[in-house]
Amino acid sequence: MDRRQFLTASLLALTPGVALAQTASPPPPFPPVDARSVWLVGDAAPPDPVKSAARLAQLVQQGKPRDSYLAGGAVAELEKRFATMLGKEDCAFLPTGTLANHVAVRILAGEATRVIVQHESHLYRDESDAVPLLSGLNLVNLAPGRAGPTLDEIKAAVDEAENGPYPLKIGAISLESPVRRAGGEMLAPPSYDIAGTAALFDTVYVSLYKYLDAPFGAVLAGSKADIAKARALRHQFGGTIYQAWPAAVLALAALDDFQARQKAAFAAADQLFAALDKAGAAKLKAAPNASNIRHITLNPKLADGVFDRMRVAGVRLLKPQKDGTTEVWINDTLTRRPVDEYVKLFLG
Repeated sequence: MDRRQFLTASLLALTPGVALAQTASPPPPFPPVDARSVWLVGDAAPPDPVKSAARLAQLVQQGKPRDSYLAGGAVAELEKRFATMLGKEDCAFLPTGTLANHVAVRILAGEATRVIVQHESHLYRDESDAVPLLSGLNLVNLAPGRAGPTLDEIKAAVDEAENGPYPLKIGAISLESPVRRAGGEMLAPPSYDIAGTAALFDTVYVSLYKYLDAPFGAVLAGSKADIAKARALRHQFGGTIYQAWPAAVLALAALDDFQARQKAAFAAADQLFAALDKAGAAKLKAAPNASNIRHITLNPKLADGVFDRMRVAGVRLLKPQKDGTTEVWINDTLTRRPVDEYVKLFLG
């Protein structure tokens, strides 16, 4: 036996846990994705390229979707529909939410140099300092660890900037809702009036690939003057892509039954949480401003094996933490199976 073999054998003999770990069976894999696959995590099931392409081909037969550099066709129809829905004068398609965020605050800030943002927002945490680097705007972040700042915190930030020895004007306030890093908390109750709430803001940005089946894209709605500026900036930042009709066509179709699908999914979730509570299996954490993310605390006797039970059944769920808490994300896939089936999986 050479020295390497001797050392390996000696280590395995002294640390049996290593040997056991090496021979332990891997966890069972998720079954193949099919029409019954369920994602209790994330906004939806990952898009199926083949099905999405077939759906797009079917929808294209129903109209003339082609746009040219984001003008006309399905893109114009989508912009008009969102402008009406949000109660705004105009609306522009942008290829990414990052660009929509950036363009909005740059327009609204005007000649000012500071913008108030949430510490946990995408604009502050996920966009690689694009706004300060490319537009020279300084982001004043508030409310770390929380969904959003209080009015007093905003007033204090404005006072500090504008009434110091070297006054600096706050040009805009950006508020993202829901806030994923704050457990999906919204800044308004879930039953808020869309147009009424949008009326409180100069511009409103909506992502198109969350719940609306688009492969990419966003819309930014506001006044005609602001959206004209947005289209100009979109071009200057290289965002006036040649065509976006595939995203627009799919999003338009998804809007048609969006409310009905959401209502069905949330109704199924309410049934599930009520059944788990009745069975003593889990408690739902109170969250009056929750979006589609719900936090539950499982009975310790059930928490240990629930992830593997779900895995074998083709249901994605986040592994519960040591205290039994986990998240359940409400989306369309929840309606793919009877609620009783999920209850049985939780109960084991």
